Amino acid sequence: MAFTGIFLQPIPIDDQDRALAFYRDVIGMEVAVDAELDDDWRMVMMRLPGTRTKVQFARRHELSFSEEVPCLYLECEDLDAEAERLSAADVRFVTAPTELPWSDTERFAMFRDSEGNTVLMHAAPREG
Repeated sequence: MAFTGIFLQPIPIDDQDRALAFYRDVIGMEVAVDAELDDDWRMVMMRLPGTRTKVQFARRHELSFSEEVPCLYLECEDLDAEAERLSAADVRFVTAPTELPWSDTERFAMFRDSEGNTVLMHAAPREG
């Protein structure tokens, strides 16, 4: 296969500084790019540590998702521990950690980010 990963996933936001603080300080992403774009908007990209995968903050009117459809799907190793960590940071969960309906070995949970978007976190058993 010629593709090696996902370069960028845009997510709709209203406040770049608030979203940057959430994704950096709460989620644990790194700032990949934070550069002036025009008078009222910056090009902000956040990267998962140790990866090339990035999210980019898009103006809300340029991109939208319904509350039922996550704008971002994150993978983690220990879903319950991560959910506890996020809950302690006052992140609001809309779906508590539970098994996927079609798998008794994979778990997920959904929460709202600082901009009201739904984010899904997922954990599968380690291979091997």
